[in-house]
Amino acid sequence: MITKQPMRGGRLTLSAFLGASSAMLACSPADKTDRTSVGETGASGSGAQTEEPGEFVNEQRYELRLNDDPPAPLRLAMNREEVAKLFGDRAGEVRLVEIDPTALLTESFERIKNACGSLWKEDNPDPRHDCSLTELGRTFAGADGTWQTSAEFALVRILTMTPANVDVTGTSSASLRELADALGIGGGYSQILSDALGIARTAPIVSTAGLVESFKANFVARHPNVGGAGKLTITLEDALSDLATLAKRYGPKDGHPGLIDPSVAPSGAVLGPDFGVNLMASSNLRLCDGIDADSGKGYLSVIADETGPTFEDELEFDFEDPDKFLITGLVENLTVDLRLRTLEADQFVPSCLGVRCQANVPGMPIDNTSVWAGDPWLLEYNVAAAARNDYIDRVFNGSYLLGLANVSLGQNGNPAGWVSYSVPLNLGSPPEDQYVWETILEVAQVALHHTPFATIAEGQADVAFTLYDVPVGLTGTEAKQKLGPNLQEQAHALSNFLLGDYKKNNDAIDFYYRRADGGTPCLFFVGEADLKEGTSYPYEHPGFFRTSQLEGKLSSTELPGLSDATHEKLELAEGETTVYFEEDGGSICRARVIRDPGSDDLEIYLARKLK
Repeated sequence: MITKQPMRGGRLTLSAFLGASSAMLACSPADKTDRTSVGETGASGSGAQTEEPGEFVNEQRYELRLNDDPPAPLRLAMNREEVAKLFGDRAGEVRLVEIDPTALLTESFERIKNACGSLWKEDNPDPRHDCSLTELGRTFAGADGTWQTSAEFALVRILTMTPANVDVTGTSSASLRELADALGIGGGYSQILSDALGIARTAPIVSTAGLVESFKANFVARHPNVGGAGKLTITLEDALSDLATLAKRYGPKDGHPGLIDPSVAPSGAVLGPDFGVNLMASSNLRLCDGIDADSGKGYLSVIADETGPTFEDELEFDFEDPDKFLITGLVENLTVDLRLRTLEADQFVPSCLGVRCQANVPGMPIDNTSVWAGDPWLLEYNVAAAARNDYIDRVFNGSYLLGLANVSLGQNGNPAGWVSYSVPLNLGSPPEDQYVWETILEVAQVALHHTPFATIAEGQADVAFTLYDVPVGLTGTEAKQKLGPNLQEQAHALSNFLLGDYKKNNDAIDFYYRRADGGTPCLFFVGEADLKEGTSYPYEHPGFFRTSQLEGKLSSTELPGLSDATHEKLELAEGETTVYFEEDGGSICRARVIRDPGSDDLEIYLARKLK
């Protein structure tokens, strides 16, 4: 019988914990010598029974006891290296926190928008971009090695378009602008655009908030390794690798270009030099005495989980109790270095024009030329979706030239965001009716491929930005507060893979003695769940029977008051009980079981039937 005394005042280190677990599960060879030969035929003791004289031989005596003492609590005090050793290649399965990418995306877009200076914020038709002014901008390099010919600069132009500086050259709005500016209609094109969109002349036409909402839903959440809520998971493996393993999980996959460009490994410290974990867990494993008809007495560990909710955990954790779980040394200002990459469509995406396009919405494109028919992670899709986020509820009615000219959004029974132009004699060739985000998509695509310095071919304007020290949107304090509840949700999985291989130390016994729920002592016939991993179940007739012909089953998988419904079980009354069973090799054995009054200890007299 193995008994562990509760620990007082001490802590179990990683190596001691692993050693204690093995010792708890191991079987001592000396325990298997508890037997006495009683003779080849016959049986000893008053009330001894035999089915037929001479049919059962070599009766052996064994003692089985109940091991009711729970193992001592397991206490671990681990540093970074010990945590890595304990979890090994399973660290990637341990979810620490989930991060809403809003803060990370917002910071990233703001940095990109200002990578070529901030003069674009002024009320000036020339945004006066100069990418040499910033560290990020100086990384831009186009075909000739300069920032002027880079796709990254071209994207900056889109993100910094305002009513004051927007360039609609080469778009369907070009002649309308020429007319408005030449005649001073409504204060000029920039003012009409500002009024129609309901934004300041110096505000970005596509807002950062609109972009973030779009990229969360269409770029982030559509990655195969991201859930529908669009949150990013930080695992224990990520923390131990200083976030380098994020590239493996969030890189290119199944057609998605990846949230992270793995050509530059992400990096960010999560665990400080003083990182440590103190953890206490109670064990639900109980060591049971058992009998193997071939080799005698043996031992088997079973789970006695009375806590729940799964009732099958090897270890019981309480990650929300500070006396049982304490983590220290998390970095407070959590940031990450990473490279973001966005791909564009191979061909120009035309705007959807005319009344039929009022039904053209995300998820229901009217044809395969629609922006909504493309992959949701493409740049064109996200620019259009961002503008839709900004103006989906926009209504406006602008009247000019004494009512001869009109620009309206969401008027005359049209949906919000639907823009219509009315110009006398159709001067300025105004665009056909369409959603305003379709107009913005056209302008953005032209701006992307035709800059003041270069022309970039369609399909060649993929962009990538390497950003440093980007806040992840979660502090170390906030992460620590989330850890306990997150780990508690995974308590069953943590228990399973920390001690999930406990069966490897079990003996190949035929039956064992344990106390069932409610305190009832029972003989349990081995079930499939008791076997070592990969072992096939060898019994054709499991259970205990009244005769050697395996007739009249005495055991049952279901007994009143007992929750276990998978094992053949036999309640043991005081006195002597004789049962027959088939051992794993197919032979028939007899077991005379004696339980003295007032005692839970058993004497087992085991004999094998002659064939």
